[in-house]
Amino acid sequence: MDAQRALLDELMGTARNLTDEEKKGYREIRWDDKEVCAFYMVRFCPHDLFVNTRSDLGPCPRVHDQKLKESFEKSPRHDAYVPKFEAELAQFCEKLVMDLDRRVRRGRERLAQEVEPAPPAPLSAEKSEQLSVMEEKIKNLLEQVETLGEAGKVDEAEALMRKVEALNAEKTALAQQPQNDKVLMLAQEKKMALCEVCGSFLVANDAAERTQSHVTGKQHIGYGMVRDFISEFKEAKEKAREEENLSREKEAEERRKHREKEYESRRRSDSGDRDKYHDRDKDRDRYCERDLYRERS
Repeated sequence: MDAQRALLDELMGTARNLTDEEKKGYREIRWDDKEVCAFYMVRFCPHDLFVNTRSDLGPCPRVHDQKLKESFEKSPRHDAYVPKFEAELAQFCEKLVMDLDRRVRRGRERLAQEVEPAPPAPLSAEKSEQLSVMEEKIKNLLEQVETLGEAGKVDEAEALMRKVEALNAEKTALAQQPQNDKVLMLAQEKKMALCEVCGSFLVANDAAERTQSHVTGKQHIGYGMVRDFISEFKEAKEKAREEENLSREKEAEERRKHREKEYESRRRSDSGDRDKYHDRDKDRDRYCERDLYRERS
């Protein structure tokens, strides 16, 4: 339906359904009108990035129109308006990221609380009985070891000590064994992680398919675009600032050289004038001496 409407707009104009009377006061919307989305004109509109996600911004209150965007791109004023529109978009995106980063910090705090070690669970009756039996066996074996040692039967005592050590190891393993292997596996599966790009909670060590599904999802891609644009905008701004500083330094250097050149030119001119006046004075003195000589003769 939207495609058909767009085609009719292109062929017959957006005022095709207006009456003759309504058309008198109708004015075609232009790309520089306030109701047109400047974000959509220059790059992308954040309202389009998160539709039907937790970060949905709702519909954009301004007009999105491909024909207006094309008109903007062909306009002789395009280059003059791009910096203004990009600055407005960067300001909007930075607010989005600031809000997101606050959520990420809260998420980290929540995960930090969840990973605190839980107190050990009480032993089951079955395991307690098994441990008691093993402790009794160890006690009896140690008594036998002591008796054999007193009797000088060292080899037999050492053989029993090896059995005691094996039972102690078995006892330790039994005591550390989880109460329920299924519960442990479930806890490991449920361990959460936080996506630093979009702030979503993920299952750590999840299947590759589900991880890929997250990375290609609207929210992750949307916030990736927003973050990339902010970085690109800041880099371009910094580069422009550096180029402006270099240009100013170059202009200052050229002005300095120009002043030095003017000073040198004036100095040479003054020196030439002095030489000229000096030669004129010498000529005048010569004439005076000659006239004086004639009068005397």
